[in-house]
Amino acid sequence: MEDLLRLLAKKPKSPPSSPPASSPPSDDELKLRLCRLIIERYREKIEESETKSVSDLKSMVNPKDACVVELKEAITESFHPYVYSEHFLDCAKMAFKHVSAFKTVSAPVSFWLSFSEIKELMAGDEIDKSIFLCSILRALGSENAKVFVTDTRNSYVLFQFRGKSFVADHSKEAIQEFASGQQAMDSLKGKIIYAFNDLAYEDFQESGQVF
Repeated sequence: MEDLLRLLAKKPKSPPSSPPASSPPSDDELKLRLCRLIIERYREKIEESETKSVSDLKSMVNPKDACVVELKEAITESFHPYVYSEHFLDCAKMAFKHVSAFKTVSAPVSFWLSFSEIKELMAGDEIDKSIFLCSILRALGSENAKVFVTDTRNSYVLFQFRGKSFVADHSKEAIQEFASGQQAMDSLKGKIIYAFNDLAYEDFQESGQVF
C-alpha cells in the first residue's frame, strides 16, 4: 500500500488546460463589424444629411416614380380597363399585400430608402413602406391617401373610398375599414404628429385635423 502511495505521489500532474482557441470571424462578420464602426463614427453626419424638410417629405411621395408606375401597371393589368370608381379598393389591397410582404427593418441611424432600394432589398422600415404604398395609391388615382406618423414611431397610410375610411397598418399586416375619418385616426397607435402626401402636409401639433 505504501509503495502504491509513493507511485501516485511521483505521478506528474496534468498541465492546466488552455482555453479553447476561438475561430476567427468570417469575412461577412468582419464586414458587418466594420460597417457598424463606420456608422457609429459618422452617425451625426449621416443623420444630419438625412434630415427632411416639409417639402422634402412631400416630394418623397411620388406617384410618377418608375418603380411605382411599374407596380401600378402590374396591379391594374388584370382590369380591362382599370376604372378608379370600380376597381380602386381591390387594387389598393393588392398594393398593400405586395408592400407588406417586404420585411420591416429599422436602420441603426435615421436613413431614408428610395423605392428602388426598397424593391432591391425587399425591406424597409414602416415609414419607407408607408411612403411607397401611398405613392402607389396616388398613382392608382386616390387624391386623399396620406402617410400618418405618430409619436410611437409608427406610420400608417389612411385613405377614403366610397364614403368609407381605411387604415393600412403594416404592424398588423391588414387594411382596416372605418365608418369615418375620425374613427380611422383614433385607431392609430400613439398621438399623430404629422400627415402628408405629395399634395399636402399637415402638422397635427398645430391644427389637429386633416383627414
